[in-house]
Amino acid sequence: MNDINEILRELLDRYPNPTEQDQIWHQMLSQDRALESDYKEWCDAHGYQTASGYRDFLNELAAQRDSFWDTADDYGNNL
Repeated sequence: MNDINEILRELLDRYPNPTEQDQIWHQMLSQDRALESDYKEWCDAHGYQTASGYRDFLNELAAQRDSFWDTADDYGNNL
């Protein structure tokens, strides 16, 4: 079984541009039926829609990372 969380994290790390992420993700799904099936199960398990689950997850990851750096910056400015 594919680790969708890890695959999407790697996608975000390698391709910071959302348009490029979309292209790569759809290409990966079209080339790998097992990945597509695992993705559908992942969406069901996490409450995502299959059409937008990967994008929602990537947006959440990006927001978490931004929040981390904002907090780190705030902490650094208060020293």
